[in-house]
Amino acid sequence: MLRAQLGGSAAFRYVLLPPTAKIAALGGTHVSGMGEDPGALAASPSLLNARMNRQISFNTAVYPGSANYGQLAYAHQFRFPGTLGWSVQYMTYGKIESRDLAGNVTGTFSPSEVNLAAAYAYPFARYFSVGAAARFFYSGLGTAGSTALTTDLGFTFHDTARLITATLVAKNLGAQLSYYGDAGREPMPMDLQAGLSVGFKKFPLSFHLTLHDLLRWDIRYDNPADQNQDALFIDSSQIKQRKYIADKIFSHTIFGVEANIKNVVRLMVSYNHQRQQELKLATRRGAPGLSFGIDVRIKQFGFGYSFQPLSQGFTLNHLSLRINTAGFVRRSKVSAAP
Repeated sequence: MLRAQLGGSAAFRYVLLPPTAKIAALGGTHVSGMGEDPGALAASPSLLNARMNRQISFNTAVYPGSANYGQLAYAHQFRFPGTLGWSVQYMTYGKIESRDLAGNVTGTFSPSEVNLAAAYAYPFARYFSVGAAARFFYSGLGTAGSTALTTDLGFTFHDTARLITATLVAKNLGAQLSYYGDAGREPMPMDLQAGLSVGFKKFPLSFHLTLHDLLRWDIRYDNPADQNQDALFIDSSQIKQRKYIADKIFSHTIFGVEANIKNVVRLMVSYNHQRQQELKLATRRGAPGLSFGIDVRIKQFGFGYSFQPLSQGFTLNHLSLRINTAGFVRRSKVSAAP
């Protein structure tokens, strides 16, 4: 039986990339972070909360080669209940040579993709929050282009007394509006994700568990090297195929630990089993499943950095800058007072 891999299985898969340095540091997918960064609305719209009011977030990641990914997000509370958030995400792929059917270079082009999102979260019954986001996609890949419209639906439980946060989110529910040339409609990268974060009073560590790709059981990389190459003269029907049950289970999981130092510095480390299995090399030691990060808050500014080892010695660096614009507004009012 043949199985298709996840790569190329849907359009606009870049939207699943980590939007902020903190989320990147916690494994690339982290849906239970009820913090101050409005960039988290890309993880789940139900994470929007009052602490994000008037916060603006700038995020960028430079991939090996010339590809660049980034996000700009902002959250605001008006007089009605709840929190509104907006974001712009983009992916650029640098300059690529264009060639004709004979292989002759005819010029260069710069493919890129972008999506615009508007989200709203409504808190209720003290512990709960529901949220929804609408997202419009545009992609220009040379002479081909595509548009799409999707929605995210999230539900969060947040207990500040017991330091427990749990989230369930359905992402990218929608369809393409226009297609890449004659390719026809492609599926969107729909996903069901869940997360649990647990902290402790007077203890600086918190622990995170994230479950992703819950709509599909087997997301394990189907590696031909796993087959028994020594059984050349043995009937293949007599070879017992390994089931890889544990590997299939842990491919859905991301484990993270976060250390909070006086609410000023946060250190993060995580392990993503799926990434480890997909990027590891038999001929070279490495740790592509690990991610590391730091977040520093100084007055109304927040700075984030994450570091993710890949394979072949490459690394992925993610930078974030968060600004609390409400702090500037208050200062200007005070200075203008008689």
